Amino acid sequence: MPSYETLCILHPELPDARVKELSAWMQKILEGANGTAIVVDVWGMRDLTYLINKQRRGYYVRLEYDSPPAALKELERNLRINEHVLRYFSTVQTIAPAPPVSVPATPAAPSAPVPSAAPVSEEAGPQ
Repeated sequence: MPSYETLCILHPELPDARVKELSAWMQKILEGANGTAIVVDVWGMRDLTYLINKQRRGYYVRLEYDSPPAALKELERNLRINEHVLRYFSTVQTIAPAPPVSVPATPAAPSAPVPSAAPVSEEAGPQ
């Protein structure tokens, strides 16, 4: 299953208990669609860079989870219709590639010397 990360910005006038309820609600959506939440971070109230729905602040909630793509679609569908969600953004987590395996060098076969095109003269100097 692919790993995803979703960042949600919730309405700033929500009480802390309601923010925790919404984060648990998001986890239930994922678990109902065969996903598993790995990390749920509630970052708390933060200032927004620009106004969103006339709001200057918002609660940030970050989810990291493993789920099938259908679970991501279901989560985003529910976030889209929830009136307490100002914005959300989901990304696929990329797994760092394994370091390349070094292949032991095999001894190279001796090659014949390459003849030069013109003989080099030791007497040649600056002209």
